[in-house]
Formats: sequence, structure tokens, C-alpha cells
Amino acid sequence: MKFSCDEYHRGQTLIEIVVAVGIIVVVLVGVSDLVARSLNLASFQADKHNAENIAQNQLNYYRQARDIEPNNFFSEENPQRDYSECVGAFDIDKYGCSIAYVNIPNGVEMTVTIVWNDGDKQIYIPMTQVLSKPTK
Repeated sequence: MKFSCDEYHRGQTLIEIVVAVGIIVVVLVGVSDLVARSLNLASFQADKHNAENIAQNQLNYYRQARDIEPNNFFSEENPQRDYSECVGAFDIDKYGCSIAYVNIPNGVEMTVTIVWNDGDKQIYIPMTQVLSKPTK
């Protein structure tokens, strides 16, 4: 029995198509995983940037309070008790904020910590600033 050239290659073409589709599927799965990871990283970086801005704004608020009324800010044994809450507008549903301060000989060390949930993890962004007493 003689086979013509077309009859011999008929089955081989089907195998080539299956292999090509398999390769395309593997490549597309890899690319989709890369895109998903990139989107997650971009979202995390945006959240981190927002948290850093919130913390910096809080520290700026305390620095302004110290500059406007330094006598009130440093006058009592626990002068920062009025400044122990986060102020200003930020996404309270997404970000949490806490303030800690330590009196030091020449002023106060204030730490603002911003926290948010990223999937199943809690991410903390602490920012610290030393507010010195006026020298006058």
C-alpha cells in the first residue's frame, strides 16, 4: 500500500497544532501571573505611599502645634495628651493610626504609626520625629 505525501502528513499536522496550543497556553498562564503580581505590587506601593503621607501629615500637625504654642506644648508633665489622636481627613476604613510619644530631656519624640490590611497581613508604617523645646 502506497501513501501519498498528503496522507502521511495529515496526523503530524494535528500533533503540531496540539503542541503549539499547549505552548501558547503555558506562555499565557505565565504572562497572566506576571500581570497579577504587578497589579498587586502597584496596589501595595500606592497604599504604602498613602500611609507615609498620612504619617508625615500627622507629624507636621504636631510640629505646627509646637511652633504655634510651644509653652502649651511643653508646659505640663504630660503635655502631649491633647495630641494623642490622629487628626485630619484620611481613609479611616482602610488605615488605622496611633500616636506614641516619649518625653526626652530636650523635647519629645513622637511616633505616628499607620496600619492597614494587605490581604491577610497587617502592614505597619512608623514615622518618628523629635520635637525640641524652644531655646529662648
